Amino acid sequence: MRFRLGLALAAMAFVLVTAGGVAADTLERIKERGTIIVAAIPDTLPQAARDSSGALTGFDIEVSEALAERMGLDISFETPTWQQVLAGDWKERWDICVCSMTPTENREKKLAFPAVYRMSPATLVVRKNNTTIKQPSDASGKTIGVKADTTFESYLAHDLTIYKGENDIKYVIDNPKVVTFPDKNSALAALAAGDDKLDAVVTSLAHARGTISKGSPVRVVNDFLFFEPLAITTEKDEEALGDALQAAVESLEEDGTLSQLSEKWFGIDLTSQ
Repeated sequence: MRFRLGLALAAMAFVLVTAGGVAADTLERIKERGTIIVAAIPDTLPQAARDSSGALTGFDIEVSEALAERMGLDISFETPTWQQVLAGDWKERWDICVCSMTPTENREKKLAFPAVYRMSPATLVVRKNNTTIKQPSDASGKTIGVKADTTFESYLAHDLTIYKGENDIKYVIDNPKVVTFPDKNSALAALAAGDDKLDAVVTSLAHARGTISKGSPVRVVNDFLFFEPLAITTEKDEEALGDALQAAVESLEEDGTLSQLSEKWFGIDLTSQ
């Protein structure tokens, strides 16, 4: 009886190890499926949003489609929350995330960033009629809004370390009162609405420009706070998939596709590294 039980347990262990090995090879699973499943965060243009018909559109969406085409794959999208992507342990719900994410030390505990595809300047935004904040340092001690769990929040906490890019971070805003929002649009909407409790918002230049182009009564304060690299995101220990993504991004850089998409959506080439 003990012998048969031991054989059963050994067989179960073999099945689990084998299944785990297959599941771990994400690139092979993608190739067998013929479709790469991409996580997108459609919260704001020009990065990603939904158009009037509900379809996904934006720079990150078109980069995803170009990557899939370059890898000889079909594509489908999932739209998890930002926090679900950051948490890792995706359980095969999606294969990669193209959502303008910056590699940081904390994020690299659960995720990997095999290929940088864009650089992004971080900016301070205030209401148009604000005459007291003429440069970023003037926002010291003020109440500043940011999207939660972002590099912008880390910057205001003077606790930002960026990998795969420039690490010489200069903090020019001291002792701010930080208010977090679930997404970048909510932060700028609160600022534009004239909330007296909010003096400014830290966000990307692209997001600020997009909001201003729609008539929002806000302005960008002169001087960028920092530049952050934005990378394709995978789960950890996906070397084969990471290599394939890096090769695809390099191909899109070499033939000018990335630059063209950046010019289309941002009006400037932000893909140079």
